[in-house]
Amino acid sequence: MAAGEEVLRRVLAAEADRIEPGPGALPGIQRRIRAGDRAGARRWWRGPGRALPRGARGRWGGWSPLAAGTVTVATLNVAAVVVGLASTVVPTPSERPGPPPGAAGAERSATPVPTVDDVRPGPTPPGGPVAPSAGQSTGTQTTAPAATTAALAVYYLGGDPARPRLYREFHRLWLHDGSARDRITAALRNLLDSPVGMDPDYRSAWPEGTDLRDVTVGDGVATVDLAGAARAGVDEVTARLAVQQLVWTVTAVPGVSGLRLRLDGAPVDRLWGRVDISGVLRRAPAMEVLAPVWLISPQHGDAVGRSFQVHVAGILPEATAQFRIQRGSRTVREQFVTLSEAGPAQGERKFTVSLPPGRYTLTAYAISLADGSEQYLDDHTVTVR
Repeated sequence: MAAGEEVLRRVLAAEADRIEPGPGALPGIQRRIRAGDRAGARRWWRGPGRALPRGARGRWGGWSPLAAGTVTVATLNVAAVVVGLASTVVPTPSERPGPPPGAAGAERSATPVPTVDDVRPGPTPPGGPVAPSAGQSTGTQTTAPAATTAALAVYYLGGDPARPRLYREFHRLWLHDGSARDRITAALRNLLDSPVGMDPDYRSAWPEGTDLRDVTVGDGVATVDLAGAARAGVDEVTARLAVQQLVWTVTAVPGVSGLRLRLDGAPVDRLWGRVDISGVLRRAPAMEVLAPVWLISPQHGDAVGRSFQVHVAGILPEATAQFRIQRGSRTVREQFVTLSEAGPAQGERKFTVSLPPGRYTLTAYAISLADGSEQYLDDHTVTVR
C-alpha cells in the first residue's frame, strides 16, 4: 500500500511540474472569468466517455485509471490556482450606474485588469480601493507601486446656456503614485472622456475628440498638451469657460496654481481664435466663473442613509439660498438656507436632513429680488436607503 502511495505521489508531482502558466496567461484567465466564458473549461473536460486532454497520455502508452486520476487532480489544482489568482485582483473599475462620471458609457462592464502602467480613471470598485502590486519578470523580482484611488475635483459647465458657470464634482479616480502629475492626468482624462458629468445637467466645454497628450509639472505650474481641440469651433462664451474649466480642474490639485496650455505639442497664443492662452493661465475670480448657487453634496446619483448631510454654496448678495426636497411631483420640504458669507464671496452652509427610504430630488436655488422668480437652480436626484 505504501509503495502504491509513493507511486501516486511521484505521478502527481510529475504532473504538477508540467503545469507552467505563461507570463501572459493571467489577463486571459481574468477576461474569461469576467465574461463568464466556460470555453476553457470545456476544452479541459468534455464529459464522460469523451477524449481527455493529451496530458493524460504519453508516458503510459495509453489510457489508464491512474493517468485519468492524475489529470483530474491536476485540473483541480489548476482551477484552484486560477481562483486564487482571481481573488487577489481588484477588477478594472466599472462605470457608475446612471450618468457616467466623465467617462463614456452608462452600463457596467468588466474589462481586463490593467497593469500599473495603464490604470485608467473610474470610480472605486466594490472590492476596495487598492489594486495589487505587480512584479517584473526580469530575473530579479521588483515590486511596482500599488495603484490606489483618490477623490479628485472635476469642473463642468452648467446653468443658463446663455451664461453658463462652473460646477464641481468629486470623482473617485485611479492613480499610479499620487503625484501632482498623476492626479492632473487622471482628472483631465476623466473630464475629456465624456461630454457630461455624473449630473447630466453638467457638461464639458471641450469638443468631442479632444485628447490628453501629456502633462508635466514644475514650480507649481502644470503644462498640459491637448490633441484634437484646435480642429473644432467654439463660441466666445464657451471658449472662455472651457479654459477656466481646465484651469480650475488642474489647480484643484494641491501645489499647482497655474497652467500652460499646449495644442498638438506646440504653444499657441489663442484658442479657437477667441481666447488668449499665452503664458501661465490662472483662475478667474470666483464671482465671474462659479455658479451663483451650487448643491455640492449629495452629488447626483448618490445613495445616502436616512440621515445625511447637505452642503450648499452660493455667491449671493443677500447670502440666502433656498432648498427644496421633492419625491416625484410632491414637495416634501422647503426651507431657507443662510450662507456663511454674502457675495461677492462664496458662502457655504452644511445641514442635516432625515428622510424615509425612497428616491428624491434635492434642489438648491435663489429667489430673484427683482420679480420673485426662482433662478440658478441646481438639482440632484439621490436615493435614500
